[in-house]
Amino acid sequence: MRVYTFPMIFLLAAGMAGCNGNTATTTIFTNTGTSISADSRDGSIAVHVPGREDAKITATGDLSIAGTRVMATPAQRDLLKRYHTTALLLREHGVATGNAGIATADKAVSSVMSGLASGNTDNIDREVNASAAKVEAQATLVCNDLAELQSTQNTLATELPAFQPYAMIKGHEAGACKQEVDYRN
Repeated sequence: MRVYTFPMIFLLAAGMAGCNGNTATTTIFTNTGTSISADSRDGSIAVHVPGREDAKITATGDLSIAGTRVMATPAQRDLLKRYHTTALLLREHGVATGNAGIATADKAVSSVMSGLASGNTDNIDREVNASAAKVEAQATLVCNDLAELQSTQNTLATELPAFQPYAMIKGHEAGACKQEVDYRN
């Protein structure tokens, strides 16, 4: 049976964020004091960086920092829309990966209990590995989303100087994500 240490803290946080009905925001990505979150009240994405006011991006490509709208060209607005869409896709895939992980854990417990009760433990690995393959497939989507979000943020930081301090996803994070999933396969 394979053991998965894939950045589950991130995935479980994303999965659990969808379960909390008491808050209007869900964390999409976080690292060392910085984070990206979605606001269910208005559908915006907020980028939180220590020592700075939040940057808020809407689905229509509007950027505001500290409540002040930042003027953007049509090309910059398209990048902001892509950032927004990719961040939400990352959240969706993170939740799906967390749910697949929970289903795999349930399957593992169920398969072990069933195998021990019946005396037939031969199918445990096969059943759990089949369920784990679903986690790997979802995790690959998360890594792809993270790489796309990082690429978009880097382009935004170059094209729209006001966004530069909010380019908080580092290149090694997307690479490490893919490396971890590839290692498990």
